[in-house]
Amino acid sequence: MAVVFHTDPEAFARAADPVAKRSPCSEAFVAMWCTGLRQHPPELGVPWLLATAEVDGAHALAMQHGPNPVLLEHGDPSAVRAIALALADAGHEAPGVHGAEAACAAFAEVWRERCGLMAAERVRLRHHVLDTVSPVPTPAGTVRVADAGDRDWLVEALDAFVDEARAPRAPQGTARMVEQRIADRRWRVWDDGGIVAFLGANLIDGGYARIGPVYTPKARRGRGYATALVAAASSELIERGARHVFLTTDVANPVSNAIYARVGFRPVDDMVAFDFVAP
Repeated sequence: MAVVFHTDPEAFARAADPVAKRSPCSEAFVAMWCTGLRQHPPELGVPWLLATAEVDGAHALAMQHGPNPVLLEHGDPSAVRAIALALADAGHEAPGVHGAEAACAAFAEVWRERCGLMAAERVRLRHHVLDTVSPVPTPAGTVRVADAGDRDWLVEALDAFVDEARAPRAPQGTARMVEQRIADRRWRVWDDGGIVAFLGANLIDGGYARIGPVYTPKARRGRGYATALVAAASSELIERGARHVFLTTDVANPVSNAIYARVGFRPVDDMVAFDFVAP
């Protein structure tokens, strides 16, 4: 049995390859995670985890940034269990897990045995992929890259998105995350006499692209802003060299799933997120 804790994102990416290649979404996610760590190493005091395991030909990976859930993707349960045992024995803090259901169940079983905590399902997620953008109606307004003048609006909107989506907050703080991504030109907004919707867009070497989060304030919904924004951003990413564009939705949200289907996204993987709670 071999569990390896990595400090080098490149070494982690190589060791994680057997799991990452099980899904194009996982492959893109791992590549983006490692690129992000190289470009913006975690700030002082913000813990992070990169781990891989191989057990009798079974493989697993684990990723964690700050006090967020441990990400497992499609790890084999026996190898996931090895990582969970190593983390539990080291006194590692894990508020929950996110990944394929079998992987999350294996990790949760160890956490119940060793830490006395139970797994409570928080949300079920679905990964989607797009190769070609379908035509969609264009509402009033236009898409543009967010700039420093949009900072306060984006901070407020991102906090609202996180609360509504029951997603974890950025370990570095919302304002810091927004500022970093403005500097990296990763936010796109739909402007109709003022910002009415926003999304995050990321493209890295190798043709991996991802969209998310996507959010329209409640008062502006139902006008096609998010649909047009996703279509415009997806087209831009493909024009810039993306082979595929990925995004993730809440399975229980029929509106967002319908929006992305109209743009041309198709479902690939289902994932689950568990929170660890006292019995």
